Amino acid sequence: MNNRLSKILSDLDLKGILQGHIISTEWMFRYWKRILVVAILLIIYISNRYTCQMKISEIGSLQRELVNIRYEALTISSELLGSSRQSQIKEMVKEKGLDLEESQQPPYKLSK
Repeated sequence: MNNRLSKILSDLDLKGILQGHIISTEWMFRYWKRILVVAILLIIYISNRYTCQMKISEIGSLQRELVNIRYEALTISSELLGSSRQSQIKEMVKEKGLDLEESQQPPYKLSK
């Protein structure tokens, strides 16, 4: 056992790794299935992390867009409220030259 371990560790130097001795060892042949599973899990982990980062980035941009749309809706709502006031309507009627007059009689409720 010590002989095999010392041989594996001696092949782990930089020269042995570059020459491919670590791949041709008995240890690699024995544990290739486990190494393959670990490599696949590592690829899945990296892929999942990348996907999550992209989703977080998309959520951030959609939140900024939502804030901009809310401000735009608030602006349009305030403009509509301002243009529907009685004084504004009177002014618009005068500008358009329409022959409309304001009623002098207050509104009343019809009862049954």
